[in-house]
Amino acid sequence: MTFPFPRPLPLSEAEFDQLISTIEGAMRHIERLVNQLIERVNRALAWLGPLAQDALDLLLRFRDLVIRFYSEVGKFFTRWGVPWTLYSHGETWTRHVGGPAHEQAARVDAGQLQVDEYWTGVAATAYTGLLPLQGKALASIKAATDELDDALWKVAAGIIAFWLGIAAAFAPYILELIAETATASTVVGAPPAAAAAGVSTAKVVAVTVAVVTAAITYLTTLWTQMRDLDQRLHNSDGLPGGNWPTLVSDISNGRVHDGGKTLDWNIKS
Repeated sequence: MTFPFPRPLPLSEAEFDQLISTIEGAMRHIERLVNQLIERVNRALAWLGPLAQDALDLLLRFRDLVIRFYSEVGKFFTRWGVPWTLYSHGETWTRHVGGPAHEQAARVDAGQLQVDEYWTGVAATAYTGLLPLQGKALASIKAATDELDDALWKVAAGIIAFWLGIAAAFAPYILELIAETATASTVVGAPPAAAAAGVSTAKVVAVTVAVVTAAITYLTTLWTQMRDLDQRLHNSDGLPGGNWPTLVSDISNGRVHDGGKTLDWNIKS
């Protein structure tokens, strides 16, 4: 499988729900076919004479492979995930946090604050000296929300890609089981049907394991990305120590000194 898809998500929410419903139906179909094939081969054993043991060995191998198949599928089956919820949360972070932070950063950079126009003095100087740090902090927030949005989108796309991969693995397996079950309806066809069913099951197990492995590798990469993001937030120049930048100079309420001059805040003349 290739992870992830290009934006937007490859399936709508309704299409994803339909995909999951299809996979659930496929699992029930596989179970019915497996039981039917085993029943038919078992019935044929009494008529196979000296070939019965070989046919039984093939059937037992098929059974063991089916058990492994269900073991692999059981690791993730019913844990469908919520890709569209993740996608929505990512969009929310960008729209309601990153976007406003970017707008405020632009105002700071452009000097569009009242302190720039109306105030002077020690406190005003201290505050305006803080503005570049606040602008950098706001830029850090915007960058973080963009990356968070990207990571959540990638997880959402990865979930969909995973289930598409599982569906793609199940489809040919069902077709092969249908043919093999039909072949097992005759005494002569039962042994080769059991052998072929074993091969088909081994293939679907291999494909399922490959899809799971690809998904784990992909999500591990994303986990590393999120851990790096967390570390950058706590070691960012814009957010020192993970905190909002603070003043190094004192801002008071405009104490009046000798001569009636206000040293902290003064209206610009």
